[in-house]
Amino acid sequence: MIRAIRHWFERTQVRLEPRAISGREVAFAAGYSLLELERAGITEEQAGAIGLAIDRERMSALGSNVIQLEQLRRMRGWS
Repeated sequence: MIRAIRHWFERTQVRLEPRAISGREVAFAAGYSLLELERAGITEEQAGAIGLAIDRERMSALGSNVIQLEQLRRMRGWS
C-alpha cells in the first residue's frame, strides 16, 4: 500500500523542465531553445550563469517554456 502511494506521488510531481512538441506528443526536451530565451528576454550568458540547459539544435518555441523563463527572469530581478 505504501509503495503504491509513493508511486502515485512520484507520478504527480510537477517537473519544471523544458518541453518540446513532436507531432501531437509533448516530451521533455534537452534544454531551452534560443528562440524561447529570446522571447523571454534572457540572454544566453544569463542562462549559462544560472545553469539553464540550452538546446541549440531546437528551433521551436513552446509558450509554456517561455512563461517559465519569464517567471524565472522576474524572480531573479532581470528587467
